[in-house]
Amino acid sequence: MKNPYKRTDVFRCNYQTHQRFANRVSVYHVLKARNCYPQGCVMFKWSCAKFDKGQSCVRGFKHIGRLCDGCTHYSDEKVNYQPQLALSRLEYERFQSELEDFEDWLQEHQNRDVEFWCTIDAIKPRFKKVVHKEKGQLFLEGYLYIAKRGFIGLTDFDDTFYGYLSSYQQERFKIAPGDAFEARGHLTLDRGRVLMQRTWSIDFETRSGEKTWTNSEALVSKQIATLFKHQPESCLHCPHGALVDVQQIQRDGSRTSRRQLYCLQGIAQPNECYMATTLKMDYCGDHIR
Repeated sequence: MKNPYKRTDVFRCNYQTHQRFANRVSVYHVLKARNCYPQGCVMFKWSCAKFDKGQSCVRGFKHIGRLCDGCTHYSDEKVNYQPQLALSRLEYERFQSELEDFEDWLQEHQNRDVEFWCTIDAIKPRFKKVVHKEKGQLFLEGYLYIAKRGFIGLTDFDDTFYGYLSSYQQERFKIAPGDAFEARGHLTLDRGRVLMQRTWSIDFETRSGEKTWTNSEALVSKQIATLFKHQPESCLHCPHGALVDVQQIQRDGSRTSRRQLYCLQGIAQPNECYMATTLKMDYCGDHIR
């Protein structure tokens, strides 16, 4: 079983924010989050005559948004975007069959407690960021483990799935990359990801002995973490790259959510990163010994 929701080779979209990902968008985003294939979706392109001239907003705002409605300097343009299919007709029919099988499986397991087995590929601190009046603060909310494959129930899940651990669990078990264990979890779907919302009854099959995170190290990384404006693929898969759930509290009290990529080593720019070289040196050293 594979998770077709996370495939990014099925659709392409020229919406401006997708340019950060080479216009590749996930199946979940197109078919579930936006439900915009094949009819497309309508976006509004905002502009401000004051900002365009380098002048300050008459209302004191720093960014263009929905609160600008009614201002004489504000205008919006309705734009229709339509995802393009990147597969042949035959490939798309095969994909639809795989998607139907996965959704049948998901309906049976979603929001239920399941038994599973996995080998840990990576584990990262799980941070949450709350932004209020343009000031943001990071909070440690436990850890996220990443399994490249495993068994969920009796299903051979040959794809990545995820799980949450509390800070107490990680301090107790010291779960590390390469560890294999059986456990129970509450299976949910998180933006297209198969996720164990809670994990318990952990029974280790093997322990790798690899270095792993402690709460003290995670709290130090929170202080030095740096935000990347873009989300390079190499940083997303790096052990020191962490996607942070961001909750923005608006002036009217409403809340919006998004994700931002942080480097937990405090590296300012991806092209200045030395971690990839360090990891390769460690890998070579292990094999020489």
